[in-house]
Amino acid sequence: MKIRRYIRLVVMAIAGCIMTAGCTQNNGDIGEWFGEWHLRSIEINGTDDASYTGDVLWKFQNNIVEMVVVNDTGHSHTEHYGTWSADGSVLTLYFTHSDDLNPAGSAKYSPPTQTLLPAGVTELKIHKLSSSEIILQYDPAADRSIVYTLRKRG
Repeated sequence: MKIRRYIRLVVMAIAGCIMTAGCTQNNGDIGEWFGEWHLRSIEINGTDDASYTGDVLWKFQNNIVEMVVVNDTGHSHTEHYGTWSADGSVLTLYFTHSDDLNPAGSAKYSPPTQTLLPAGVTELKIHKLSSSEIILQYDPAADRSIVYTLRKRG
């Protein structure tokens, strides 16, 4: 009987260690930004962008943002990487990185074309940030305003 209790205790201790060892928020809590967000809509000067098909996900972890283009089934994707920072009223995206095979501004290190965001550094006004929805505004020119609505996935 004592051996069974001992084995059960050891198994529970190992299981507890395994469950608590996982890392889900590399380098700490980033608050409401953390996770996977579906870019639901793009509005240009108050009108829905009819060419946007709802195929982009934004993923925030630590200071990395990954924008993923998915197909109709939610699989098969193209990944685009940058970094980000937020100061409460402005989200700044940095698509300025490179590696040995991909120069700065290449497809891997620039936003997907359907987002209408440029490579380089871009500031977006934060209109709403909650645990379920983000609304951002980008003003590339005096006569043009683009609003992004993102909804939390999962």
